[in-house]
Amino acid sequence: MSVAVFNGVVTINRRLLLGGFGVLGAGAVAGALSVPGRRVLGWTGPDGVVPSVDPAPVSWQPWGAVIGSGPAVLALHGRGGSAQWWIDMGLPRFLAASGGGFSMVAVNGSEKYWVDLELPSPVVAALGISMGGFGVLDLATRQPLKAVAAISPALFPSWEDADRIKGFASRDVWEAHEPLRHTEAISAPVGVWCGREDPFHDPAVDLATAVNAQVRSFDHGAHDGGYWQRVLPEALTFIRSRL
Repeated sequence: MSVAVFNGVVTINRRLLLGGFGVLGAGAVAGALSVPGRRVLGWTGPDGVVPSVDPAPVSWQPWGAVIGSGPAVLALHGRGGSAQWWIDMGLPRFLAASGGGFSMVAVNGSEKYWVDLELPSPVVAALGISMGGFGVLDLATRQPLKAVAAISPALFPSWEDADRIKGFASRDVWEAHEPLRHTEAISAPVGVWCGREDPFHDPAVDLATAVNAQVRSFDHGAHDGGYWQRVLPEALTFIRSRL
């Protein structure tokens, strides 16, 4: 059996795999083609690649970091991350490759969701991934922005869904900040990217429809760095075009 491991991901010879499905029958094939099946097998599209360019400069601050220069765009990381999360994602190089013209204000967060965020400086637009996608959409309900880019936004249609991740102090806090409950308050141009194999796919589609998102990208992809690096150039281009 031909099995390989690369960067912690198990890959299986495609011919062998399909031959095995022939033995196991239609049920196995249907399972593999389902969203959970594709996620397990890694059939979620290609990973993005960090550009081989000189990175935009990074200025570290007590609250996080400023990446690049120009009009300030908020950057909110995923759960459990920090400003360093964006550096590891390759944002300084992605920003430089995009043509720049603006800076990314990367704020340190925690395990708790981005609510009642105190900005270190005024921002004109915002970009967030996962929990950060939730945060920038919530911010857009509270202040005008020129653009909001939400990648794999971690949204919750119900309190039962939200309560499972223990990221909110209470139901009242979630209800006050869940973007799906306040779409009418979002007036900024919005772009939404979320992979088909992402568990947050359906809520992301609902949000994009409700706010009439100008960009709606729902190609194959999981809730992981490979997908985020693939779509990050599009998100940065979307923001740059509206500043």
